[in-house]
Amino acid sequence: MRKQHILTLEEAMNVVNGVVNFAKENNHRGVAVVVVNKYGQLVAAAKMTGLANRVMGAAHRKAYSASQFERDTSLVIDMHQEGEAKGQKGPHDWNDRMLSTLPGGYCVLYNGEVIGAVAVAGGGGNISDWEFAEKAFECLGPGFTHRGKTEVHG
Repeated sequence: MRKQHILTLEEAMNVVNGVVNFAKENNHRGVAVVVVNKYGQLVAAAKMTGLANRVMGAAHRKAYSASQFERDTSLVIDMHQEGEAKGQKGPHDWNDRMLSTLPGGYCVLYNGEVIGAVAVAGGGGNISDWEFAEKAFECLGPGFTHRGKTEVHG
């Protein structure tokens, strides 16, 4: 019988707490962090006090998109730009209002299989969404990989 790893609540809470603590340690104004399963369904999330509700929505859309496209949103952005050059309209043509090309979502793989995604919104100033997303991914611990660009995102 084949066993499949899933993103557990404990792993998701490690991500949420790690990102929130990272923001606090760096005196950042605040972020929203979302962890979803491979179907884009919420496992855990948090929005720091004082942020607009739309920031949580953006983080959720990023995580959802990374899970649905099975790639980091950096690659979704590239896919959108390639399609746009061919006359496609991008997210409006994708028939799913949750899909997004916003930066800051990582597709999470375990043993090569997509098991979910993590995403952060609210970056800016001295810490970008990509840096927060990298921190979110690191909080999962060893054995996890993601599907995206390897260069530094700014």
